[in-house]
Amino acid sequence: MDDLLNDFLAETAEILAEAGGALVAWEADPADRAQLDAIFRLVHTIKGSSGFLSLPRVTALSHAAEDALDQVRRGNRAADAALVTAVLAIVDRLSVLCEALGKGGAEPVGDDGEVIAGLAATGAPAEDPSGSGEIPLRREEDLATDPQGWRSIRVPLPLLDSVMTGVTDIVLARNEFARMLRESGADPSLIASFDRLSDSIAGMRQSVSQMRMQRIDKLFAPLPRIVRDLAQDLGKKVRFATSGGEVELDREMMENIRDPLIHIVRNAIDHGVESLDDRVAAGKEITATIAVSARQSGNQIEIEVRDDGRGLSPDALVHKAMSARLLSAADARALTPREKLDLIFRPGFSTASKITSISGRGVGMDIVKANVEKIGGVVDLRNDEGRGLAIVLRVPMTLTIISGLMVRAAGQYFAIPRGAVREILLETSDSVRIERVGGGELVTVRGEPFPLLRLETVLGRERDPDDDVEDRALVLVRPGQGQSYALSVAAIHDHEELVIKPAAPMIMATGLYAGTTLPDNGRPVLLLDVQGILAAAAIDASEAGRERDRAAEADASAAAERNAAQLLLFRDVGGRTRGVRLSVIERVEEVPALALFESAGRVQVQIGEGIFPVHAARLPEDHGTLKLLRLHDGHMILCYPIEAVIDIVRLPEVTQPAPAPGLIAGVVLVGGEPVEIVDPFWLMEQYAPGLAAAPAARPLVCRLAEDRDGWGDNFLAPILRNAGYRVVPESSDEAADVLLCLTGEGVCAQDGDDVPVIRLRTSAAPIGPDDDTVYRYDRGALLDALRRRIGGASA
Repeated sequence: MDDLLNDFLAETAEILAEAGGALVAWEADPADRAQLDAIFRLVHTIKGSSGFLSLPRVTALSHAAEDALDQVRRGNRAADAALVTAVLAIVDRLSVLCEALGKGGAEPVGDDGEVIAGLAATGAPAEDPSGSGEIPLRREEDLATDPQGWRSIRVPLPLLDSVMTGVTDIVLARNEFARMLRESGADPSLIASFDRLSDSIAGMRQSVSQMRMQRIDKLFAPLPRIVRDLAQDLGKKVRFATSGGEVELDREMMENIRDPLIHIVRNAIDHGVESLDDRVAAGKEITATIAVSARQSGNQIEIEVRDDGRGLSPDALVHKAMSARLLSAADARALTPREKLDLIFRPGFSTASKITSISGRGVGMDIVKANVEKIGGVVDLRNDEGRGLAIVLRVPMTLTIISGLMVRAAGQYFAIPRGAVREILLETSDSVRIERVGGGELVTVRGEPFPLLRLETVLGRERDPDDDVEDRALVLVRPGQGQSYALSVAAIHDHEELVIKPAAPMIMATGLYAGTTLPDNGRPVLLLDVQGILAAAAIDASEAGRERDRAAEADASAAAERNAAQLLLFRDVGGRTRGVRLSVIERVEEVPALALFESAGRVQVQIGEGIFPVHAARLPEDHGTLKLLRLHDGHMILCYPIEAVIDIVRLPEVTQPAPAPGLIAGVVLVGGEPVEIVDPFWLMEQYAPGLAAAPAARPLVCRLAEDRDGWGDNFLAPILRNAGYRVVPESSDEAADVLLCLTGEGVCAQDGDDVPVIRLRTSAAPIGPDDDTVYRYDRGALLDALRRRIGGASA
């Protein structure tokens, strides 16, 4: 905030000085509308700058003066001496406040009502706001304690240009002298002295460069506060983002851009962003987005302010201009769509429905256009009606240092802005394919197509016969958002930090160059304008069409992949590469080796609360971890041990089947290597339960009767449950499908209930030839009797 306040005070002091002289000149010629507009802009600038610094007295004073001047502009008030005197009193009071701000760092408390009321008077001049006509002289101790942070010396830009040119010449002379010292074999002490001189020159060059250059994020610093405060005042929700803050810009350029940028951001919130209800009705997010970005393109800086609001309606702009009598009906009919949008730049034009302290006076975009064009820049509108507006400011860099890529073509060296270079490749690279399409060339880099331009052809020059074809390189260039192309050059030289200056007017008029530079070898080099080259070639470098084509191909490929069977490649515990259909794998589980155990001659694993069979002949020997493929057929899970997962590939259409059913269903070629395909059907068949445990709709219920010694509950019930039956005790009221009587020699108490009965005897031999009981330790006979009596078992 200290830096912002210092900048505000320095800028306001200049504005107030200029405003005083302009007011006197206007008083002499009240009919001079241009002078009135200039005064109005100056006061409006002070009001806008003070608003985000929370200086209520300065804001109130400037707003009052702005109101009075606006009444004159609209013809509602006459320009007279009383008005000029009152506005001069406002200027004097603002000067007093700024002086107090510079000393104390805060706006002093006070009442400016009397000065503001003087604007309403028509005859008597307002009193001197300072209270005295005397100018107090500061004492020596005051000068010692007076903070000087906000005071600065403004140096003319041509003088800084001259200084920078001189420093550059010194650097070039230093480099030449260094080469001479190395070649002459000078004394080491002389070389050491020269090195110290060289370091001093380097420091001087950096200091001079920093005099002119500043990171643009300093320009962005006050914007978040402006957006926050203004959005709260208007009851809107706005998300703000910036990018490109590392871009460096000439300080004088930055000072000229600051006010236009603030105007654009404020207008975006006030005019562009809809109210919450309107955004909901339009199907948009309640929170709007305003993004400010900066990027470097050659010797230009491009600053874009984009919002996702309502955008501009060309027809509404025409109607507003006609209502304000800025446009006749005949002229309106002759306007092109672009000219309709440009109406917002006309003086006095405003899209606001009412005048507020934020907008509505028709001055914002007028200031933007005037300030930007004054420094040789342009303002561009990218409108998407109903979806948002982007305002782009392009300003030149009269003197800046950029990172450049030195290239050679037609026997000469050229520079390309490093920020526009996406990638560098050799034309002979395996990832590059060049084709002739129509009347031009197309290069494909790793499947991505780019239009190809050859620098010699664009410049109208012949290739140098000494150029080596093997060294020819491709520079993938991105000149702007959504654009890219490939530039073919004879060779790549080096990366250097370059000082950019405007080239001769005849050279700049070609549109192919963005300036000139002097690299360390002292030979002048032209900086290529990557956007101008694209315009001169008259080709479409838009990425949108290529992106759509690639997206369509990707969608088709993805659909084919989804429809095709996929194969999981893995390395099994024996080190062999095998595969299994991905669709039968539930997941890959990693478990401790101790989780595996052997039971009933088979290896099983405990995972959580479940126990699952494992396709393994024996337990693992080590005690680390083990990877298991969990194969799932919808009802049963089988675990298959592996060492590692290799990849997921598309299952080849041609399979060499195995000669006989078994673990391996066949062999396929994947990447030129044979891979064995595991047969999941055969695996599940080996571990599937028998017919006695075949699934049924409902588990069949077995009731145990006459279990007097607990044998049925302790011995018989587990066998039945493993076979898929439900077992209930004799006391249960649940209806049973079969009754197991454990006293085979007697009669069950529940006989005669129309429920099949199986009687179990304790002796191994039957009592007689008509004995239909079953020996209680004959598992096979018992399960066979259950199937015969009730027609099967349950799951």
